[in-house]
Amino acid sequence: MALSMEEQRILAEIEQELARAEPALAARLSAFGRPSRAVLLASSQKRLRSPWVLIVASLIALVMLTVVPVVVYALVSLRTMPKPHPAGHSAAPAQHHAAAVQPVMSAPR
Repeated sequence: MALSMEEQRILAEIEQELARAEPALAARLSAFGRPSRAVLLASSQKRLRSPWVLIVASLIALVMLTVVPVVVYALVSLRTMPKPHPAGHSAAPAQHHAAAVQPVMSAPR
């Protein structure tokens, strides 16, 4: 229920007189008009759930979930690559060695 202009004026005079006469009591009573911690926490949680925050967070998560595996895959594949032969050595001995290996078991005839 809204107060009339006269009632608002009277209430303001009472507040001013209380603040002049009893400043400590006025400070305590003024705390009732301020939002509590629970109200501030709820409003900050509501702000965190805004559509734009959710969209940005989703895009960041999507980028992280695609970029990190690609980087890990690249690092692992580079680690397992064969090392290049030093200059002056040919690949012939490696091919000769591969051809010399014979199977241990052969299929029955």
